[in-house]
Amino acid sequence: MDATPAHEIHVDGRGSPRAAPLDTGARLSHALLSYLVVLIASLQLLPFDFAIPEQLRFSTALTPLSTLASLVMFVPYGFLTRRARSGRGQHIAAVVLTAALLALALETAQLFSPTSVASVWHLLGAVSGAAGGAWLCERLHHDARGAANAVHAMLLQLPLMGLAYLLLPLLWASSAAALGDPARLALTISVGLAGASLLGSIARATRAFTPDRVWWLVPAVAAVWSTVGLMPSMLADWRVTLAGIGAVTALASWRGRWSAPVGVERRYEGPALLAASPFMLLYFVGASVWPLHGFRSIPLVHLGMPTTEAGLALALPLLEMGIASTVLGYIIAEFLGRTESSFGETSGQVFFWVFGILVINEVARSFFGYEGASLLRAALSLGAALFGAGLYHLQRAHVKVLAHRVHSQR
Repeated sequence: MDATPAHEIHVDGRGSPRAAPLDTGARLSHALLSYLVVLIASLQLLPFDFAIPEQLRFSTALTPLSTLASLVMFVPYGFLTRRARSGRGQHIAAVVLTAALLALALETAQLFSPTSVASVWHLLGAVSGAAGGAWLCERLHHDARGAANAVHAMLLQLPLMGLAYLLLPLLWASSAAALGDPARLALTISVGLAGASLLGSIARATRAFTPDRVWWLVPAVAAVWSTVGLMPSMLADWRVTLAGIGAVTALASWRGRWSAPVGVERRYEGPALLAASPFMLLYFVGASVWPLHGFRSIPLVHLGMPTTEAGLALALPLLEMGIASTVLGYIIAEFLGRTESSFGETSGQVFFWVFGILVINEVARSFFGYEGASLLRAALSLGAALFGAGLYHLQRAHVKVLAHRVHSQR
């Protein structure tokens, strides 16, 4: 095991709080929670083909894979809801109640969808997942005023960890796009490997702050993260999903191993993002040209979104690209984070880079993508990317508060 010299946690002094700050963690959690609720509802209610059924009936038949998918999708909901309720007499029962109401509303809505099945087991899975996420948050933030626990809380909420959290909805949306086309899970696993690279980089860079870290901690974190992210892909192909979880765990373990060299830069975000970028590049390129069945001599471009014969918008490509653009905006903002500029100061640069990438993406879709290019999707994706950049700045502000707390207690 290599010896790692101890050093202070580096956080730039610009913008550091001097007085009692707002609960930046709750602000960040509320933003992420709102985003997550919209995504969970959208993914569960796709393709939005609502109709009045002959009879309303909840199914009691157990479907293990879809129940597990519902469970893992509500784990982040429980975690973030528990964190957002900080300082308000927070109790896990309150988190479970809100999860039950949300899950009940979604299952009730599925009664009016001919292609969906409203299941009691899905409801129980969602409640169980939310309870588990709330319990995990309570354990990780227990006695957060203590210096050691505050350090651990800060490591969990570094901006790079925020990016790892944002990759989870992208994994879910990519898994949904692979239903009926298991080969597309290759793109889903590419996103998972990007997350694995980030987790390994974080473990390597923060080694000085966790000198007593047990050898199995990084593999365990990677296994849990990949299971939560890839579990919905079980509905497409369980064998590929298990292989993906194994690959993600192995890559994170290798990059975060104790024998790995530690970089000399205190700001390690840039190298970490560069290490993960080939996997994200593979995803963006692959998603824009999938399924590569042919090349159009005349590009196909829509002002809005293409529709099916039933007149329903193809919402999944729009949703997946919106989530991917949120991640893209966050990544670009993190690359620009070294300058310690505000969101207003960097939003122009984020807009420029995202606009260029989205134009290239839509041009590729116009020639290769089965649904063609969409100007509406490009515009909505641009807005989602700016939202992702805003999430990065909320995350950075929060970790500054935590760092200030740690330094003041030493």
